Amino acid sequence: MEYAKLKKLNLPDKPGVYFFVKGGKILYIGKATSLRARVRSYFNPDLYLKRGPITVEMVAEARGVKWEVTGSVLEALILEANLIKKYQRLRFWAIYQ
Repeated sequence: MEYAKLKKLNLPDKPGVYFFVKGGKILYIGKATSLRARVRSYFNPDLYLKRGPITVEMVAEARGVKWEVTGSVLEALILEANLIKKYQRLRFWAIYQ
C-alpha cells in the first residue's frame, strides 16, 4: 500500500481496530489508541529499522486499510483478540507469534 493512498483515507483520531487487507482477505489485525497515528506509523521511513522486514513486506503486500472505531482502548483490545481468534489464519499474524 502506498502512502498517497493512505492520505486519502480519513482515519479518525480515536481508539479502534485496523485491518491491512488484500483482495478481500485480512493480512493483519491490530489495535490502536489513535487509529490515525497507528496506521500512519507503518509508513514512516524508518519502518524497517523499527519493525523489521516482515512488517515492511506486509505493508507492501496490502492493498488497503479498513478499521472499526471503538468506544475505548479496552474495547479495542477485546475486539482485536476476538477477531484474531475468528481469523486465525492471518498471513502475517502467524509470523509474529
